[in-house]
Amino acid sequence: AGYDAAMTLAPSMSPHARNPALGFVALLLLAVLVYASGLFGGFLFDDFPVLVNNPALQALGTPTQNWLAIALSSDSGMLRRPISLLSFGLNVAAFGMSPLAFKLVNLGIHLLNGGVLYAIARRLAPRLLPTAAAHAASVAPAVALLAAGLWLLHPLQVSSVLYVVQRMNLLATLFTLAGLLCYVDARERALRGEAALLGGFAGLGLFGVLAVFSKENGALIVLYAFVVEAIGYRFAAPQPSQRRALGGFFLATVALPLLALLLFLATHPHWLPDAYAARAFTLGERLLTQARVMCDYLLWIGLPNPAWMGMFHDDIALSIGLLNPPSTAAAIVVLAALAAAAWRWRRSHPGIAFGIAWFLVGHAMESTILPLEMVFEHRNYLPMAGLLLGLIATLAPALRAHVPARAASGIGLAVLSVCASLTAVRAADWGDSQRLALADARHHPASSRSQFEAGRAVLIAGARQTPRAQLDAQALPYFEAAARLDPDDIDGAIAALLIHARREPVPTAQLADLGARLGRITNYTRANAFLDMLITASNEKLNLTTHDLAGLVDTAMANPHLPPKVRAMILNNDGAYQFNIAHDAQAAIGLTMTAAATDPSNPYFQINLTKIALAVNDHPTAREHLAIAKSLNKTGAYTSEIARLESQL
Repeated sequence: AGYDAAMTLAPSMSPHARNPALGFVALLLLAVLVYASGLFGGFLFDDFPVLVNNPALQALGTPTQNWLAIALSSDSGMLRRPISLLSFGLNVAAFGMSPLAFKLVNLGIHLLNGGVLYAIARRLAPRLLPTAAAHAASVAPAVALLAAGLWLLHPLQVSSVLYVVQRMNLLATLFTLAGLLCYVDARERALRGEAALLGGFAGLGLFGVLAVFSKENGALIVLYAFVVEAIGYRFAAPQPSQRRALGGFFLATVALPLLALLLFLATHPHWLPDAYAARAFTLGERLLTQARVMCDYLLWIGLPNPAWMGMFHDDIALSIGLLNPPSTAAAIVVLAALAAAAWRWRRSHPGIAFGIAWFLVGHAMESTILPLEMVFEHRNYLPMAGLLLGLIATLAPALRAHVPARAASGIGLAVLSVCASLTAVRAADWGDSQRLALADARHHPASSRSQFEAGRAVLIAGARQTPRAQLDAQALPYFEAAARLDPDDIDGAIAALLIHARREPVPTAQLADLGARLGRITNYTRANAFLDMLITASNEKLNLTTHDLAGLVDTAMANPHLPPKVRAMILNNDGAYQFNIAHDAQAAIGLTMTAAATDPSNPYFQINLTKIALAVNDHPTAREHLAIAKSLNKTGAYTSEIARLESQL
């Protein structure tokens, strides 16, 4: 009976339907047009540590280039995302460190993702139409086309495409969709009596591995496949052995891993709380807040107002109780109601069930228990796909039943046009780093990070043609706003302090405020701004005394949340200040030696000791440190720098 029911949900396409392939090509061309103005923006935020300042990528084209070092050159995620890093390396090898080239490739992957999604939707859409739909045969191709088009052109996708480092998310999506296409195609063939299931399972496995090594959320591929199977195909198959194979596959890839995760959490009760030690929120606060965030995501998808979007959303308050803020309880009710609706209508309206289940599964990793940042719009890149497909599959037959075909097509084109226009507006902002930062600061006046980035963009944009004092005056209000909005902000506080230090002695109260912030750091990545401040202090003359910096260094070093690798960098950068500004070579050597002892596996500190020894003409000591650096350079990231120092010796 299940097999018969599944087969009745797959009516043949109408031979009189217009050629949808031409329509999809037109959508691809439209996507290129709306993104074109955004391709000329520069690198942003995480692009710099991952790409621009990556020693392994910088070594490309030199005798010391090392592709293994490139693959392992990122600390992002548990698996270091080697597939994505290799793609960045190929980009640099072919086009150099060009942001335009990176963004063009990103756009190409986005278009390819749209093509694979369209291929899946063509096969799956007939199974997601309401069971009572009378026009299923004629509507299904249009459903697939509209869903893929809206996904390609939705303004919420802009950061995924034009933020270079999000190549990781794009590639994970590409391989996930490729694996799902293999699976859906195999299921269609199996229902026709072909022996195809093994190929579908193999496709999920092969592309799943590629997805996971692009970004860890590629592991969700089996959960997406389970949603496809449970709602689209309902485990229907001509042979009992095939049904057993389907059940066994999802038992092994979904049920058992979830059981293993639950057992791990039960037997390691301190693992999650310990993981939150570096965050300013608890597990409970994250889960409560994510209910509101998920509802915000749904709102942004349904009503894509660019003013609600942006790089940073730290202006969304934490939920610290069901009624604090009151919208927390309401959001939980909404999500529970959606889940209940998915279950209730899984047979009569499979599109609704599919869209809701796909969206929730897509957020199962990044919007639940893991101690990640609260909000990023790129987390909706793939979850949005199934949501749009399911909703359109539900609404299109009803629209077609009550509206003439030409009018229904007009409505679809109007929706696509609105999305394309809004995406073009966002892409234009992304085409200029300063315009983007100022737009985000304007749209998110309560976001500390948006205010800081606006100030930083002002400094960068005017660096070549505007006097520094004038730039500092324009940027200072943004930095002060960033520090005022977030009592734990480090970036804005340091940027404001450095502006003052270039003009006059820094007030004691401002130094004390920064010291207090350094002492409160729980997420060690926030110490990066202080590391940069020490480098700035070692490269230019500021109105900061040795005593001023020593007090800040001591406070930071006393923070128990800073791991050894960060403490080592603080000591190293303080050593640079002692050598360059205080002219105390012995203090510099002592601090850098302590840094090397604190993080003994990092060749960077041995390289710096080599440089200091060379500067004081102590070549025997320089050779000793350089030999240690060579032995520690396991990934080859510092091969070029070591070779340069060897030539000096």
